[in-house]
Amino acid sequence: MSDGASSPASSPANSAMRRSGAVRALRVAAHMARILLGLILVAAGALKGLDPAEFAHQIAGYGIIGTAVSNLSAPLLIAFEFTVGLSLIVGFRPRASTLTAIALLVAFIGIEAYGIAQGRTEACGCFGAYVQRTPQQVILEDLLFIGFGLLSLFGLRTWAGARGRGGVIAAVAVFAGGLLMLGFAIASPSLPLDPLVTSLAVGQGVEDLGLADIVPDLLEGRHLVALIDVTDEKTFETSARLDEIAAMSGGPAVIALTPATEEERLAFTWTATPSYDLRNVDRPVLKRLYRRLPRFFLVDRGHVQAVIDSAVPGPEDLVLSGPL
Repeated sequence: MSDGASSPASSPANSAMRRSGAVRALRVAAHMARILLGLILVAAGALKGLDPAEFAHQIAGYGIIGTAVSNLSAPLLIAFEFTVGLSLIVGFRPRASTLTAIALLVAFIGIEAYGIAQGRTEACGCFGAYVQRTPQQVILEDLLFIGFGLLSLFGLRTWAGARGRGGVIAAVAVFAGGLLMLGFAIASPSLPLDPLVTSLAVGQGVEDLGLADIVPDLLEGRHLVALIDVTDEKTFETSARLDEIAAMSGGPAVIALTPATEEERLAFTWTATPSYDLRNVDRPVLKRLYRRLPRFFLVDRGHVQAVIDSAVPGPEDLVLSGPL
């Protein structure tokens, strides 16, 4: 029989507890979204920092800014993205950091949409040159990441982030991290990182490298494969050396692969008149094999037996051992 009193389940105290529990759950989810978004931006910056030259090439490919500006801005953008992510992780100015991250993601979506409208099929390389996705996948990912940012903004609207001594430590960490990433991005092309980030290694089969269908010649006999940039003036000197190797008695056959366009390859061929075989390979396929050009590797019956970076191989490098 009802006596007019409120049931325990609907009492004001229980309602307040439920609201408090929902607020705590939202706050926890918002913190998780903040940290996850920060980790994503830090990873994206670090991965692009492994090959800033390729990131600059991708920026220039949209035709919005020139090559010179792209080369200058690439390390700065990498360091900026890394710094914003680090700010989110340590809780330094979380609202400003989250708004900046969302604005950055919106800009990425806009640039990618512009590329699609221009017929571009190559993705922006948001996670570096060695993580391949389509432009459509990149846009969907960025929309998801914006969702993380909005959840963080809504759930942490009253949280001021690290304060006092913790705030000073967070500020120093963010500033130092940004400077270190900028230094890494600038120095990266000169660092010996190629073996760590590319799939080209001694013992690999041409099938593993994705070249078996593109260059079936490599499955038989002995070859020196040169990865070259035909748009670089220094490549003419490299080409002359490759001509000498191709003419060597008993030497390996020479095949050069370039990520350049067909027009660029033809222009180079017209000027350099190489005596070796020069072929175009789609940049996403070839990019897995190099970080800097030129790069060379020796193949015997479909297997890589030596990798030579930067310098054209000398006679001592062209001695192939027996089958693996």
